[in-house]
Amino acid sequence: MAIMIPDVPHTHSEASMEGLMFSALKKLPKDYYVLHSMKIATVKGNTYSENEGDFIIFNQYKGVLCLEAKAGHVKYENGKWYYGNGVPMKQGGPFRQADHFKYRLIDYINEKNRGSIITRCKFVHAVWFPSVSRSSVDEVNLPSDCPKEQVLTKEALENPLPFVDRIFSLNIPIAGGDVVTKLSSTDAKIMIEEILCPHFDIFPINTTEVDIKKIVFHQLLEEQIKVLDFLSEQRSAVINGAAGTGKTMVALEKARRHANFQERVLFLCYNYKLREYLVAHFENEYIDYYTIDGFACKLCNNSFPDYEMLRECLLQKYIDGTFGYKHIIIDEGQDFGFDNIEEASIIDLLESMVVNEIVNGTFYIFYDNLQLVQADKIPGYIRNADCKLTLYRNCRNTINIAKTSLRPISERRPNMMENCIRGTLPTLGFCSSKHDIIASVDRAIANSKAAGYVDTVLLTCKTEGTSWLSDFTKNDTYKEDTRFFTCRKFKGLEADSVILVDVDAEAFYEKNILLFYVGASRARLNLEIISSLNDDECANILQHNFSKVGRIKHPKKELANTLNSIPKVD
Repeated sequence: MAIMIPDVPHTHSEASMEGLMFSALKKLPKDYYVLHSMKIATVKGNTYSENEGDFIIFNQYKGVLCLEAKAGHVKYENGKWYYGNGVPMKQGGPFRQADHFKYRLIDYINEKNRGSIITRCKFVHAVWFPSVSRSSVDEVNLPSDCPKEQVLTKEALENPLPFVDRIFSLNIPIAGGDVVTKLSSTDAKIMIEEILCPHFDIFPINTTEVDIKKIVFHQLLEEQIKVLDFLSEQRSAVINGAAGTGKTMVALEKARRHANFQERVLFLCYNYKLREYLVAHFENEYIDYYTIDGFACKLCNNSFPDYEMLRECLLQKYIDGTFGYKHIIIDEGQDFGFDNIEEASIIDLLESMVVNEIVNGTFYIFYDNLQLVQADKIPGYIRNADCKLTLYRNCRNTINIAKTSLRPISERRPNMMENCIRGTLPTLGFCSSKHDIIASVDRAIANSKAAGYVDTVLLTCKTEGTSWLSDFTKNDTYKEDTRFFTCRKFKGLEADSVILVDVDAEAFYEKNILLFYVGASRARLNLEIISSLNDDECANILQHNFSKVGRIKHPKKELANTLNSIPKVD
């Protein structure tokens, strides 16, 4: 995937569609750098002026593309460009604006005393109309300074590479021939670090695990997109995957692809914290995120979920043709197995509402049978589905964290992505009193901050009320500065650093062990486990959970080793 600067798009209006274009450009290969909203300021004679480019695309072997974005309704008449509401565009329209910024960027490079790069780097510009189809552009007569060869349309949202490369292939004549991009690695570094993004070290040198993790994650999404391509031929399917295999991200990408064609998507999950995260980070006017309970309350106008009433409301909307959604995606599908949901046949009904000859929609369920911590059984729809796929490769955890999270529930080794980092070993702390536990938690938080992890979360294997930390938590926060949740509530989410607490003998009971797996697998880069286990309890766990036989000399040390972790005794 392309290296995006910044990692997420700058603030923009939804109508601009720059968020969609940002996501599309992210799909470019990893040797492309994409800057969103670059500004070049100038002060001359005490007068300040500013030039802005919507997207600047740089490739060491192809050059620089200055891309101006213009979404929505645009028109051209009487020699002027106008927005759909009749307001004239600045700088003579999008083509001149992109062209002006291109030359302002070239001047800026000269001002930085890096002019030698200019003659060895192709500079081109283009305009992207993400709301308009190519056929619509071909049918109109553009002004003489606006060649259609320099236009991108909504088709580029699906796969921008061929459209971007087409622009880069344009011949730019200079004295003695055409411009050919011939930049060395040093030239490329100068372009990035001194010209395009001087305040950021965005070269992915393997100096920190966080940097590497981002790069590897991008590589894996390319592999997961193959699953999406297969799904494009399937109207319904269930997709299984262990924690960290990218189920939610694949589901979001599938929803985004439908939304790009202005097709409405209903995205259901079980965990309200996951729903809050999706709304906050992946808002889209064509995608509605609900928990199944929230959807039932919304549709039936109730303050509590009634699934029989939901069934009646759905049937009525099906008959009336007023459902409004063409596609349905369910994440955390394993938690939809409650008897009241099953008895009302909600999942089967939802599928039939979109997978039919009239709506011609799609229906997908993503699930993990190892994270069955809310319902008692896998929904019948999943068990009986005709088309089943499985995501195998872990794209969230380091190798060591993946091993630790999986050890209590499976003897198999985690299937990791290519080039996945090993990371540091998790730690398993043993505390003998509540005082020791609180002190260990405080030290773990301090260590996490000192290591540079700004995204740290405390997860309990119990409930908020029965946690050792209950006296110090309020409003999902421990001591007013660290997020605190149950493993159930945080399911589907992740954090750079996880401190797993309330790990006692009961945490290894058969009915509870999946909570340990869910909690530990939320950690991307750092995992600390704080327990109250004594020697006898450790020995019992080793014998009953891991089939250890014979004398156990050092139960705490052996349990830590079995869990692929470093023992810490307070």
